[in-house]
Amino acid sequence: MVQRVNNVAVTLEQARALVGLESAGTFAAAATALGRGHTSVLYLLRTLEDVLGFAVLDRRGYRTRLTARGRRVLESCKQLLAAEAALASVVHELRAGWEPTLTVVFDGIVPAPPLLRAVGRLVEHRVPTRVDVRAEFLAGVEAAFRETPADLMIAVIPPRATDLVAVPLPPVPASLVVRADHVLATGKHDERELDQHLLLTVRGSDPRLQLSTAGIEAHSTVTLNDFGAKREAILAGIGYGWLPDAMITRELATKRLRRIRWTRASTHTFQPRLYHRGAVGPAAQQVIAALT
Repeated sequence: MVQRVNNVAVTLEQARALVGLESAGTFAAAATALGRGHTSVLYLLRTLEDVLGFAVLDRRGYRTRLTARGRRVLESCKQLLAAEAALASVVHELRAGWEPTLTVVFDGIVPAPPLLRAVGRLVEHRVPTRVDVRAEFLAGVEAAFRETPADLMIAVIPPRATDLVAVPLPPVPASLVVRADHVLATGKHDERELDQHLLLTVRGSDPRLQLSTAGIEAHSTVTLNDFGAKREAILAGIGYGWLPDAMITRELATKRLRRIRWTRASTHTFQPRLYHRGAVGPAAQQVIAALT
């Protein structure tokens, strides 16, 4: 292997010779540590100086020492050898079957911590796979899964694709809520009354969610980009809508938000599933196992 910088080519053997000399202290000791002959180490260091165009060793005196320039070169040689070791490790692990990359698209309505913990374990174990985690919402999840293309998809809306393997994940309860001082916060209401107020939804909402407000949603909504924005809009009193219970635990407990009582259900359970196209690599398998 040759490292080229500004047309200067330094070989790994030359780098090893310089690092070996600095570590061992003498040419003879360096030769023994490197498993080379004494003259071989001398030759490598002489050719290194020829390539660089300046001396890296001060040969005056009883013991050969590094010059100031040589110490700077030594630092770069150590970095070069560290990069070689890292590359060798990655190649070894990739040959063992690890995926070069793993892309996961998940619905933002699903709590992210379990997925992030699963990815964190891969990092902790120094898995060579590069992981890309992307949040989308509702129908946008499947669109991103197809376009990326991603390896894993976590969705609450059943995909239109029929060739995917589905793995059930823990349910996500949600509630139809409104700010405590909104007119819908007290009493019991029918669909006509709800229809007179603003129903907030997230882009990508779909009839396949089977929400009790599906009939209202078709003609009385404001669409927001994500559930965080929707939560803030509801807290601002702009309208009402569905939010995951995990996102509003404190607000429900302190009664800043209230579940709407009406003639249909004010609670809903999303059933997220993890989807993939079939055979997956070991990194994906670890993520799937951690989530299920």
